[in-house]
Parts: sequence; C-alpha cells; structure tokens
Amino acid sequence: MKLVLNSEQCLEQQEILIGEIIGNIADELERVGLSGESLKGATGAIAFKIAAMLDGASEVSFDGCEALPYICFINKEQQDQLMHLGGNTYMHELVYGILEAIFDNAT
Repeated sequence: MKLVLNSEQCLEQQEILIGEIIGNIADELERVGLSGESLKGATGAIAFKIAAMLDGASEVSFDGCEALPYICFINKEQQDQLMHLGGNTYMHELVYGILEAIFDNAT
C-alpha cells in the first residue's frame, strides 16, 4: 500500500466516520431510555471523547503503555492507496457541528 496525502478526501471520510459514530452512540443511548437534551448532551460528550482519542488529541494508555493512533482511509478509486492528512485527524473538532446537524434533522 502507498501512503498518499489527500486532505480533501480525508476531510470527507472523517465527516462520514464521526457522523456514523455519533449516530450509533445516539441510537444506543436512545435504546436504553435517553431522550431530548439528555440524549444530545450524552451523545456529544461520548463522541467527543472517542474522537479525541482516535485523533491522538487525548492520551490513550494502559499499564504505562501509550497508544498513538494515526488514522488513514482507503482510497475508493485506488484501493492500494491509504490517504492521510499529513498529520493527525481532527474529528473531535467536527463532533458538535455534525451532532447539531443530526439532531436538527431528527426533529
């Protein structure tokens, strides 16, 4: 596989990934009884924490061993290419905008 810098497609892929994470969190929290602002607030908080860990923006460690994630995406047109941003992803910065869009569409 080749590592290819592609900021535009990586932004789209980040939006899709964090949107799916947010949607799945909301579905599970709703299934266990959360609704309204409690559902939205809990979904946003959980999604932000997960995204920050995936982005490498918060520490991820266990028993003194640190994990340093670096997210890449497979190019749909050329499956032998891994696309990256040239640095860590920033999905945590997208969480609340996407959360608003999801919850606005649900009402």
